[in-house]
Amino acid sequence: MIEMFLACLLMGLGIGIDVALATFIRASSMTDTKTIALWLLGVTLTHTLFPMAGYLIAYFSISIQPVITPFVGVLAFLFIAYFVKDELLTINDQTAQNVMVNFALILAVSWDALWSGPAKSAQVIDWPEYWVWISFLIVGLVVLIFAGFSLWLGKIAQKSYTKISWIPFELGPWLQLTVVSYFGLLALLRYTFQLEVVEWHVLLASAFIIAMCLIRLRIPNISSPKSELPI
Repeated sequence: MIEMFLACLLMGLGIGIDVALATFIRASSMTDTKTIALWLLGVTLTHTLFPMAGYLIAYFSISIQPVITPFVGVLAFLFIAYFVKDELLTINDQTAQNVMVNFALILAVSWDALWSGPAKSAQVIDWPEYWVWISFLIVGLVVLIFAGFSLWLGKIAQKSYTKISWIPFELGPWLQLTVVSYFGLLALLRYTFQLEVVEWHVLLASAFIIAMCLIRLRIPNISSPKSELPI
């Protein structure tokens, strides 16, 4: 039994790192109970059910995984692209909340959990069957605790945040969208195009792209007609 708990703890920490990072970065936008509950419940469910689905895929037919992997990459990227576009369009609206957007983000940071299932199929050899199913619940609980702790840390960091005047955009939205974009770009490159990429290279690319988007939002639209000056 101790062996199972240790294995679940390691697996929960492994697949919960992305959740913790996304939670910490987005803590400032989680201002109401409904949003917080949606996020915590969502990441807990996905990190309980996705590994279970991946395990079943590996258990019944490992040949299915290579077929669906490219589609998972495209789906993750599209969810992220939709989320980032919506965030950029409502960047000045601090009250903008959208259940589907949050749902898209939850899915986007949860795809990696799907692939923990096939790895688990090798880990659970000689385990009693009920251990296997209980272990998925324990992993989800570990992710929930991890996310809750990251949210608490994010709220503390938010209080000590100060704006840096020489940066031409808000650091908060830039960090949030950089991390989120990183997930989508990484999924597309790894799952769909099967490229061996270095994570920090992808993170730097995401940071640059989001910075350019935010700077562009601050530049007036030169194609718009100029308002007439009063005579």
